Amino acid sequence: MSNATDIDKRFHDEYTVKMIRNGRLTTLIAALLTFVPALYLWLVLGYKADWSNILAGWGIIVSSYFFIYIFEPLGFYPSMGLSGIYVGYLAGNIPSVRLPAMLAARAATNTEAGTHKGELVGVIAIGMSVFVNVGFVTLAALAGQGILAVLPEFVINAFNYTLPAILGAVMAQYFPKNKLFVPLIFVLCVIICKLPVPSITRFPGAILLSIGIGVLLFLNEKKKTA
Repeated sequence: MSNATDIDKRFHDEYTVKMIRNGRLTTLIAALLTFVPALYLWLVLGYKADWSNILAGWGIIVSSYFFIYIFEPLGFYPSMGLSGIYVGYLAGNIPSVRLPAMLAARAATNTEAGTHKGELVGVIAIGMSVFVNVGFVTLAALAGQGILAVLPEFVINAFNYTLPAILGAVMAQYFPKNKLFVPLIFVLCVIICKLPVPSITRFPGAILLSIGIGVLLFLNEKKKTA
């Protein structure tokens, strides 16, 4: 027990504290850099939007992302850990690139989410996916139009199934461990999407429902094993 406590303390002191400090710093820098294009248009080129347009755009963004800002990290944190959240939100493309890369790395190394080893393996995988992503995006930016021009039409059409394929792979990886939870949540999320409710409530509703059902199933399983 003392050895485990020492490992937890060392992990916190040597990794978590530094990671949080660097994560806050890089996230703050990235947030400030997002203002550079607007400032360039205003101060250098002389284009300045009036406050009515600025507030209208701000209102659209807030109404679209307010709940996502709150509930999306809650949905990703159990799998990605704190360091994965920092890197994932800084680099973007969490559900389509970062999360699948992390899950594949953990499956290959037989590590679990919520452990120190699992968090380290996950953040290494996410970090490498950033470099690979940047490389392919750069290649696509330089030669993408030419590549797309020579690809057969069925390959172009197949890109429409990228996100469903990723979702299927993630579900297939979790299904052996949660044979009730995974299909149940999938069916309930499909039902939520079909319900006549405002679209802004669907994502947070699915997250809250998933958390609630997960807690109930966990407590029920714990009661059986007690």
